[in-house]
Amino acid sequence: EKIDLSRFSVENIRNFSIIAHVDHGKSTLADRLLELTGTIDKTKNNKQVLDKLQVERERGITVKAQTASLFYNCEGKQYLLNLIDTPGHVDFSYEVSRSLSACQGVLLVVDANEGIQAQTVANFFLAFEAQLSIIPVINKVDLKNADPERVEKQIEKVFDIPSDECIKISAKLGTNVERVLQAVIERIPPPKVHRKNPLKALVFDSTFDQYRGVIANVALFDGVVSKGDKIVSAHTKKTYEVNEVGVLNPNEQPTHK
Repeated sequence: EKIDLSRFSVENIRNFSIIAHVDHGKSTLADRLLELTGTIDKTKNNKQVLDKLQVERERGITVKAQTASLFYNCEGKQYLLNLIDTPGHVDFSYEVSRSLSACQGVLLVVDANEGIQAQTVANFFLAFEAQLSIIPVINKVDLKNADPERVEKQIEKVFDIPSDECIKISAKLGTNVERVLQAVIERIPPPKVHRKNPLKALVFDSTFDQYRGVIANVALFDGVVSKGDKIVSAHTKKTYEVNEVGVLNPNEQPTHK
């Protein structure tokens, strides 16, 4: 069954990334968010669901940013939350900066055990310079050496974010993760878009399929795109035909437009 995306008004759409130092629990948090919104079933096997490359599965690290659209009901309203799980390793910071250009806010995840690390700072400034809303999330509070109060003070001192804005969670156990979704809705602004304008979109990622051609992940800024449309790349001036449109949920799901 195709999803009708046109029934989501702009006010009910949120685009956000998860950024953090390597191994601070981004992909695990993404798993819990996918479970909470009913995107994937709750089973023991849900570990780094969005990490699709073989090397990511073997090593447990994210190499390539992964996107998923979540449908979430909050106070009687249906929200469309577009989430990008980014890599934490310094070598992939270009992936992060590209992902942030498609977002209006970020979840900044910090390990309650280790505190602020190098990539936490680097990714914070990427988000800060892009003028995004930043929600600090202190993860792994279930560990016996965890010291969330110390990390709270660190965040306040280094990033100048008030400590009462921090959300303390355990992504592994799913503790308090629901509050993260509510914070995304409350603190991250909806995208500024105009449906009546001509199509304007940003390609922030793409993959190539041998049988279907280029699959581009786009952030839509203005207008509408549907199957059969002709679109033009602003950079190369080349024209392309749209063979199919859809969302990643987290697997491909076709939509009308």
